[in-house]
Amino acid sequence: MSNPYAAHASALANRGQRGRSTVYPPSRRNVRGRGAMKKGHRTNGEMWINIRRSWGGFSRGAYFNENLTIGEFVHEVVRDVQTEEGFQYFQEGWYVEVQSFRRALDSEDNVERLRERFDGAETVHAKVFNEYGQLLDYEYGTGWHQH
Repeated sequence: MSNPYAAHASALANRGQRGRSTVYPPSRRNVRGRGAMKKGHRTNGEMWINIRRSWGGFSRGAYFNENLTIGEFVHEVVRDVQTEEGFQYFQEGWYVEVQSFRRALDSEDNVERLRERFDGAETVHAKVFNEYGQLLDYEYGTGWHQH
């Protein structure tokens, strides 16, 4: 399996502030929804999405603009999770896959917007795979190992 993220690393670095969309202008709308960090809620166009780190058994959420494309969203999630403990030991050929409803999100999808697939408060899963496509977990002190 090839690393689907590597092809876009330079494009991500050249996209500007926080990797925000250059395809669609950022949304600025405010919608109350069911409350902060819940379905339908928007603050200045930002929606809350939980990111489950499969290798560590925990989640952290973040705000993402609803006008990001799915590809831009995937790149932002990958960039966010690569700041976690253990990524300094990341090896050549390994990659992070972002999944929603057990299906990988396409890192090259620059048509579909985030708001077309999500309404906020959903959970996506970030999973680390080695060059052979095997799922990896990280354990502090012992490092990366097969799931």
